[in-house]
Amino acid sequence: MAVIGRDDELTQIATFLDGAEPGARGILVTGEPGIGASTVWSAAVEMAGVRGYRVVDSRPVEAEASMPFAGLNDLFGDLVDADELDVPAPQRKALDVALMRAEVPSTPIQPLAISLAVLELLRMASARQPIAIAIDDAQWLDDSSTGVLGFALRRLERDPVVVIATARRTPGGAVSPLLADLPTSRRVLLTLEGLAVQEVDRLLDRSLRLRLAPTALQRVHRLSGGNPYHALEIGRAMQTDPSGDVTVPDSLGRLVRERLMRLSPHARSVALHVAALAQATTATLEASIGRDAAQAGLVVARDAGILHASADPIRFAQPLVAGELLAGLGDDERRDLHRRLADVVTEPAERARHLALAANGPDEAVAEALDGAAERSHARGAPDGAADLSELAAELTPQDDPARGRRLAAAGRYRVVAGDVARARTLLDAALSVPAAAAGPARAELLTALAQVRQLMDDHVAAGALSEEALAHVGADPRLAIRAKLLLAGVSYITGRRWNEGATHATEAMEIAESLGDPDVVAITLGPYVSWRFATGHGRERTLDERARELASRMRSLRAMDRADYALVSVDLAEGDTAAAGARVSRLLDDAEKDGDYSSLPFLLAHASSFDFLDGRADDARERIAHAGRLADVTNQRTARVHVLGFEARLLARLGDADGARATAEQAFDLMAATGWRFGEWPMRVELALLELSRGDGSAALAFVDGAQDSPSDDGSGRHRWALPTAAETLVALGRLDQARHALDGLPEYRPRRLHADSLRARGRLLAAGGDLDAAASVLDEAEAIHRQMDDRWELARTLVVAGEAHRRARRRARARSALREAHESFIFLGARRWADQARELLARIDGPRRDDGLTPTQREVAELVAIGLTNRQVADRLFMSPHTVEAHLKAIYRTLEIGSRGELRDAIRDSTHGTRDSTPS
Repeated sequence: MAVIGRDDELTQIATFLDGAEPGARGILVTGEPGIGASTVWSAAVEMAGVRGYRVVDSRPVEAEASMPFAGLNDLFGDLVDADELDVPAPQRKALDVALMRAEVPSTPIQPLAISLAVLELLRMASARQPIAIAIDDAQWLDDSSTGVLGFALRRLERDPVVVIATARRTPGGAVSPLLADLPTSRRVLLTLEGLAVQEVDRLLDRSLRLRLAPTALQRVHRLSGGNPYHALEIGRAMQTDPSGDVTVPDSLGRLVRERLMRLSPHARSVALHVAALAQATTATLEASIGRDAAQAGLVVARDAGILHASADPIRFAQPLVAGELLAGLGDDERRDLHRRLADVVTEPAERARHLALAANGPDEAVAEALDGAAERSHARGAPDGAADLSELAAELTPQDDPARGRRLAAAGRYRVVAGDVARARTLLDAALSVPAAAAGPARAELLTALAQVRQLMDDHVAAGALSEEALAHVGADPRLAIRAKLLLAGVSYITGRRWNEGATHATEAMEIAESLGDPDVVAITLGPYVSWRFATGHGRERTLDERARELASRMRSLRAMDRADYALVSVDLAEGDTAAAGARVSRLLDDAEKDGDYSSLPFLLAHASSFDFLDGRADDARERIAHAGRLADVTNQRTARVHVLGFEARLLARLGDADGARATAEQAFDLMAATGWRFGEWPMRVELALLELSRGDGSAALAFVDGAQDSPSDDGSGRHRWALPTAAETLVALGRLDQARHALDGLPEYRPRRLHADSLRARGRLLAAGGDLDAAASVLDEAEAIHRQMDDRWELARTLVVAGEAHRRARRRARARSALREAHESFIFLGARRWADQARELLARIDGPRRDDGLTPTQREVAELVAIGLTNRQVADRLFMSPHTVEAHLKAIYRTLEIGSRGELRDAIRDSTHGTRDSTPS
């Protein structure tokens, strides 16, 4: 298409479209109203199509800005329908609901599910063909669509996706929020200025067939400032008044209004309806003003250049006209327009908004309609749109009406789901000031909602104080009492503070739930209760396991993290039932992925990584951790990030990556200080201490676990005592046996099986260091038996190393050799090379120096991994080489050792590593 006077801008756009930088990129065309941004945009869209981009576009109008996902439907409706793009079922379901292609579910769609669905859709589509997302007048793109699209763009780091957008110029030249988070190297801002005199001349000639004398042309250029739309409006006025006696008022409004006044009544009515509707169609116009009037008005408005000649949806040739039309209405005329539109539109949110705009003061019926529309928007996954509607409902509710507080509270809850916790806090604070919320259950409900917001803001002190106040106002409402008590219990569990009070609140919440006889309430309360019972030393209570099974179907609607099964994972692990814990995590993870439960996924993925490690799949564990970290970041869950960092530091420590483990732990410690999240701190400290011990640095190891011997003054949880066995082992390594004995004496009377086995291993090391080798062997045999029952290769291998060393010192060489061989093979299987080397060195002390088998260090690594049963592909992944390279090494190994099979290799490696002398009596 021919564009007048924008050659430089079009050259920049061409350069942008031809750019090769990976990842999402954006170009924003901006300027004052009427400057011609839409014309440049249309040319840019055409240029993208010529260059092979698949263009998806949206041209939102002001009336659409309040309609959830209006823009998303324009942009991605066709992509969702594309046969070649097989969107996963949970994401397709979220998109179908958001785009109103499926029934709104009873359980609201999570907004993040829609965001991730669009992200995946764009990744799949752009893998086939570069995508151009074209949006004209992006300032009118609804908040729901803007949020979803911005989320995707920030995360398209390698995919060929470009955004071509226009937006009104903002003060200071701020970038549209759509592109604000893109790196500056991947976005371009084009600010259009006025056309030159000659370019205005060409514009008037081509558009209006108006050719002016030089003096008149100069005057038009001066009055319009080179703004194309202004120039055309002046040109039209000059055509109407041949004398050319035209002035431009302080705004363009008068010229536009005068032009609109010349329209026929039917044309003006049609234009007003188009201005007020989110999606104006011929059918809607006919339903509101009649078929004949609509058809006649459309013809005149199109002939006058007010409306585009294209079919539905009907749009203005220049969006500025819509604002002038609506601004020119009197209050009564405006309310009458919206009242008529409320009778003909079918979408609940749009109908409710028209009713609100038609209202003249508080109106309960309209407020109720807005309530219903808000609930529907929330269910569609548009909580920001729902919040807008609830706020509007509150505005239509008298100050002293209890419903006002309820509606403000609903808006606050929707804002929480939308991620706008600051606005949520403001709304809930406002709701608390409503007279009806001065005391009693109404206040308690608002206080618990505000406490949840403050908890999300990592202000646990404020969350606790608000929950305490809520508890004082619950009155006889047991459900509110449960909510307040669970909040107080949660704050204590997260921070470790006021521990005994937290335990009491959890117990009382369960007692109230049981008294109600409502299984759904019990289902909500059971998970926290399970956690607290076990954390306060009551051991495993099988009756609670049974209750969890009975209520499983009622918990299906809860987040995975809120179910009793999630609490039971920790119980299983502590009691040594590793297989049961792994099975629970697997089931919960499947459910969370199917449900789009993205708030739970980072926690579950981190847990699952530990089972990957125990199964010898260290690379899978790393990838799982990376995925969990990405999800924690994109969902802005800082507490989830702490959790993931803790698991990552533990994994890296076990794999012997000292620098990586320490750096990751530092991040975790910093976030713990910022958020108050302390759960998982001591297991991480334990692994870091063991890593330092393996490096021979006892002092560095002790620095991580020394605090386990003295309970922190503000933490009554007792979690530090799980690190006492490791602290004792560290003190033994430093020769401080009395202090090690004192550390073990600090263990609680009741010890879960895992803690008991760890304490036995530490005591065995202590006894061996003190010279009582027979007692050490007995204690270590018991630890070994428990660790075998736990089916935990890592803990068993650690115990076997301690036992092997004790047997070696007691000259029980065969037993020492057997224990250390098994430990060495387990560490190799797990990918824990540092500990495998340690076990090999201890074996060498038994059997003397290893004979020279002629293998290079790399060949020996390959041989040892093949000898424990790994495939060529698994060896390649573990050693960061190709399967072809592994095969080449194997051929060389076979030649060197003069063998021909994996079985022979296994025997040869065992003999080479451990020697062949097994005759020493045990």
